[in-house]
Amino acid sequence: MTVSVTRHDGGTDKYMRFGDTYTKHHDGSLDVFRGGAGKPFSYASGEWSDVDGDQKRSKSRFWARSSSPT
Repeated sequence: MTVSVTRHDGGTDKYMRFGDTYTKHHDGSLDVFRGGAGKPFSYASGEWSDVDGDQKRSKSRFWARSSSPT
């Protein structure tokens, strides 16, 4: 699993460890989670322009209820 982050200065940071994932936040920041690392590498809003790779799955689960009558 590879995550590539394009910075606003035109450079690219590549994370190529197995299990690397990313999460975009509503405030425009970005966290890259390295496989096996305890803390994510964070980009503030405005430091990055594009990201490609595996997005981290949410731990919360939403179960849809059937609306059909019983």
